[in-house]
Amino acid sequence: MSAEKFVQPYLPLIQGIIALFAPFVEVTVHDITTGKISAIYGNITNRAVGDLSPVTELSVPVDEFPDVFDPYYETNWDGRKIKCTTVTVRDEAKRPVALICCNFDVSVFQDMQVNLKTFLEVKENTNNPVELYSGNWQEKIDAHVEKYLSQHKLILGKLSRQQKHDLVDELSKHGVFFLKNAAQYIASKLGISRATIYNYLKVLRAHA
Repeated sequence: MSAEKFVQPYLPLIQGIIALFAPFVEVTVHDITTGKISAIYGNITNRAVGDLSPVTELSVPVDEFPDVFDPYYETNWDGRKIKCTTVTVRDEAKRPVALICCNFDVSVFQDMQVNLKTFLEVKENTNNPVELYSGNWQEKIDAHVEKYLSQHKLILGKLSRQQKHDLVDELSKHGVFFLKNAAQYIASKLGISRATIYNYLKVLRAHA
């Protein structure tokens, strides 16, 4: 007895799955009555109609096949991961006569997952600049300025134009210019105009 007539009602669903998920999906029909693959749609596993079915490798007796097998992973011929699930097709007496296997190539999504994880990661305990300076932000800016001057053995009142530019660059790296009034405050400390601060920042962004 052929399983073909019992598979026929599933063909529109199979075609819909292929249309929706191509080129990442394959649907394979395994004829339990012959022990062979009877149809393949959207081939990604390099198998062919007439190949022996791996049904015999299942640890569950045929008569105990569930209507739907839990999803599982397999390694494809080229080493890529495919996620699979299987639906049992039954005859009038409810005996399993075929299996419809949906095989999804998930390798592209796994790569996306890795890339998204890399993109979304931030250093632990990294604060939002606005949160960091939401208290007495002037004091914290002063602390950055004093630290920079100490490290470079400079005096605030005797900074050259280039040294002021470099100091603005350093403060920008700490995110202080996210604050509404930071540019005016720093301009006053450096004895320059706010417009000059913005020009420095414009040059820095152009070379970033």
